[in-house]
Amino acid sequence: MTLEKFPFFGKLDAQAHDFLKTHLKPIEAPQDTLLFEEGDICDGVLFLNDGEIEVYRTKDDEKKVLYRVEPGNQCIVNVASTLSQTKAIASATTITDIQGFLLDMYSLRELARNSFAYQEYIFSLYRVDFLDE
Repeated sequence: MTLEKFPFFGKLDAQAHDFLKTHLKPIEAPQDTLLFEEGDICDGVLFLNDGEIEVYRTKDDEKKVLYRVEPGNQCIVNVASTLSQTKAIASATTITDIQGFLLDMYSLRELARNSFAYQEYIFSLYRVDFLDE
């Protein structure tokens, strides 16, 4: 497990480190993979180590890119949908091959409940900068 690119990782206590080691599942996906679609309810969160993801909305067959997710970051749409079990408000597609880890909904909830460092990180995601294209 390697999450050193994530700003919260160095702040986690030993219990959270051990928890992640046992609950994270490695994941890889090629370029142009649809990770989730607007309206889906996500059942896990991606911790992206390598590659890039595009988060977008589609209206009248026109794609509007909202932001990109790079290594060491998470997608707030993915996190919010997974934690709340509500429909995703956007879609996400890989724009390069990606590698990272997936944490299921139940484990994510436990991590968010028990780790102040991860809680702070989640709320920092709400400052995402939208792309102007």
